[in-house]
Parts: sequence; C-alpha cells; structure tokens
Amino acid sequence: MLAISRRAAAVLMMGTTLASGPALATGAVVNHVLLPQGATMEACLQRAAMAIATVGLSPLNTTRSAAWGQRDGGRIYTIYCMAAQGAAVFVAAGNTSADVSSDLTALMQAFRSNGSGGGSGGKIPLSRP
Repeated sequence: MLAISRRAAAVLMMGTTLASGPALATGAVVNHVLLPQGATMEACLQRAAMAIATVGLSPLNTTRSAAWGQRDGGRIYTIYCMAAQGAAVFVAAGNTSADVSSDLTALMQAFRSNGSGGGSGGKIPLSRP
C-alpha cells in the first residue's frame, strides 16, 4: 500500500510540475509551388538550396529529397522536392505562424525566381532541355 501511495505522489508531483511550466508554442506554415512538367529532382534541390541562401537562412543538410534552412530563434524551413508529383512543398515552423510566414513567402518567391529577382525564369532550369 505504501508503494502505491509513493507512486501516486510521484505522478501527482510530476503532473503539477509539468502543468505549472511555461507552455511551448509552435506555429507552422505549409504551402507549395507547382513545378513545370519534366522538372528534375536534382534541379529542384539546387533551386531549393539557392532559395534558402537567397533569403538569408543558414543552410542545413540537403537530403535526397529536401533542402533545409534555419534562422535564429528556433525557426526552421524545409523545401521538399517532389519532382515526380510536379510540386515543391514548403514548410516553416517557429514559435508562432506569424514568426515564419513572411520568411516562407520570401522563400517561395526566391525559389520561383531562382535568385534572379523576377517572378519566373531563373538561372537553374527545372527541366531538361
């Protein structure tokens, strides 16, 4: 009986401690850009990495399907290249959606323009000639 009381007290203490701690807020924003027909995975990943650098994010590792970047304050950004499905998916997460929303918009624009300053075209073609 004593063991059950101690266990119940430990659970109650843990629950009280967790409940009184600061709430952790997380906000996320997700969007996508359609790729032109015939877009290659390699070109999409190159363009994603360039977009991350263009908007001033600190680049993280690029994987076989995604480029990653971060900004101080725990904000992280990912561009998933889904060339076979004809889309690049953009994900941003931070303390609130408002913390990352403008960065995600700038990231999508940089991806579309490929750092050329325009709305389309760019230095790295997404498809093979």
